[in-house]
Amino acid sequence: MKVAILHEMLIKLGGAEKVVENFMKLFPDATIFTLIYDEKKCGKVFPREKISPQVWKSKTQKRYNLFKKQRFCLALMAISVENFDFSEYDLVICSSSGFAHGAITKPETKFVVYCHSPARYMWDWTNEYKRDLGLNSGWKKYFLKPFIERTFYKNRQWDLMASSRADLIIANSKNTSNRIKKYYKRESKILYPPVETQRFAKILEKNNFEKPFEKYYIIISALTEFKKIEIAISGFNELEENLLIIGAGDFRENLEKLTKKENIKFVGAKYDDELVFLVQNSSGLIFPGEEDFGIVPIEVMSAGKPVFAYKGGGLLETNIEGVTGSFFEDKNGKDFIEKFEIFHKNNLKNIYTKENCINQAKNFSQEIFEKRFLELINKI
Repeated sequence: MKVAILHEMLIKLGGAEKVVENFMKLFPDATIFTLIYDEKKCGKVFPREKISPQVWKSKTQKRYNLFKKQRFCLALMAISVENFDFSEYDLVICSSSGFAHGAITKPETKFVVYCHSPARYMWDWTNEYKRDLGLNSGWKKYFLKPFIERTFYKNRQWDLMASSRADLIIANSKNTSNRIKKYYKRESKILYPPVETQRFAKILEKNNFEKPFEKYYIIISALTEFKKIEIAISGFNELEENLLIIGAGDFRENLEKLTKKENIKFVGAKYDDELVFLVQNSSGLIFPGEEDFGIVPIEVMSAGKPVFAYKGGGLLETNIEGVTGSFFEDKNGKDFIEKFEIFHKNNLKNIYTKENCINQAKNFSQEIFEKRFLELINKI
């Protein structure tokens, strides 16, 4: 059986890319297709020789090579994914959160879409996205906003049409499954993403890593405006506890300007055993944004650490109140400090036990994902 694996963009290594990595483990001879590929950022996990030659000819790849900005490729993504030729493949496995599910395959080709989320900016976060782009005031309101709104309108039409092409849609959570039904009017199977639970549970050998604080909470995230990290910074500006922010992104400078105290520290992206070390020595994870699933909280739980998160999205399916952590409820973080202080006191009392956190994380192991995924494919 000849297999192709299609993923939107290979320009970073995040949760969605972990899913694609597991697809590669299941089908090691598969060819990888993607709309944008950055070898410097992803080449170690997704080597260039595994990438289809068709990728270098795509309009999106050519534009990315010029500008190195994914937003500049947005208008070309639909046509680029439709131009990929999958006629020689028996099975196409797609990892999608925007455009990849719009690939065109022959009737005899099995087309399976693993949906991380219907594109947020096209559907339920459209107005927030326009505000973040500053489209509601100044010159952008009169010159750029009409163009963006027209683009979103056309993209929504295409997105709905494209959603009918898959033989099977697999959602990464109940939350995502509900959104697929609402926007695409399709049923989907639910399969939680695979998490490297053993990685954060392992005992580290001797190392030279240093703790930035004696005791601290952590954030592990791409530093973008959509992750709501400013909510945590605002809260910890008023708290005595320490916060370690792990991650990189274009929004870092803006976030650093919000920091008022030395109890908040940015340390950039961390990998491998150093990241495991920082997680294992932390007091727990702060997760202020809304995710459709959220792999990082499970990884932290697998180290026996609790999670304090916004009460929404996929965390409602993974973080158990009073067992593995707790929540704040206001989307803008108005109750962040109040709820965190309760969480912190409970944490000091060992309410969220290491055993409870680890046992919950085991429900999302790679082994469970791989077994269930193959079962779903074989039923098509």
